[in-house]
Amino acid sequence: MFTTLYSVKVLYLTFLTSPNGSLVNYKSNKSAHEGDLFMSTPLVILGLFSIFFGYITKDIFLGIGSDFFQDNSLFIHPCHEILLDTEFAVNTFYKLLPLFFTVFLTILSILLTEFYPRLLVSFKLSRLGNSIFSFFNQRFLVEMYYNRYVSEIVLNLGGQTTKIIDKGAVELFGPYGLEQFFTNISNKINSLSTGIVTNYALYIFIGLISYISLSYFNEFNIFILIHALVLVIINLRYSTIRNT
Repeated sequence: MFTTLYSVKVLYLTFLTSPNGSLVNYKSNKSAHEGDLFMSTPLVILGLFSIFFGYITKDIFLGIGSDFFQDNSLFIHPCHEILLDTEFAVNTFYKLLPLFFTVFLTILSILLTEFYPRLLVSFKLSRLGNSIFSFFNQRFLVEMYYNRYVSEIVLNLGGQTTKIIDKGAVELFGPYGLEQFFTNISNKINSLSTGIVTNYALYIFIGLISYISLSYFNEFNIFILIHALVLVIINLRYSTIRNT
């Protein structure tokens, strides 16, 4: 029923009513115009197949005893009597109900849209009509519940994930964090270049002690290395204070 209503509305507005577009688009031959033979022929073929192919070939796919395929396209177990009843026992009236509803709702929608639009508008503005319209316009309230309990939760989760992981931990330990780390190390190393010969001699001496300590690893050498590092820190502090 609903498929018929909106399909008829689309067909009616497309082919039967007056166009609502700009007049310039219809006067120009390069904008709105009928399709040529090469465009219309495939559409006609597809339309014929869409309307009649299923009815003509139903026995091939669902027919009982059809040998077009090796054992029918869709396997029907003998115990599934509902399929057999649908094929042979259901009254023809019930099978034609979709056609009746299609024709009836098509005529009803055209009458209400073309000949009795005020009746439709007045019903829509009434309390009952507004409630019905709002209910169907909100897709049976499915979108409201979906946006509130699914989309909102997923978006909030995605925002927190982006904030904590993508722009948080990944940036901290990733490219941005590595850049800041090496930048700080470079600044520290650059601060060692004071232009004082005694400082350079101290650095060479500390490097020599570090090399010897690593080559002959023991507790005494580690003590000497720590002592040398303390001297470097004190020297850096002294140099910073003196420069300021």
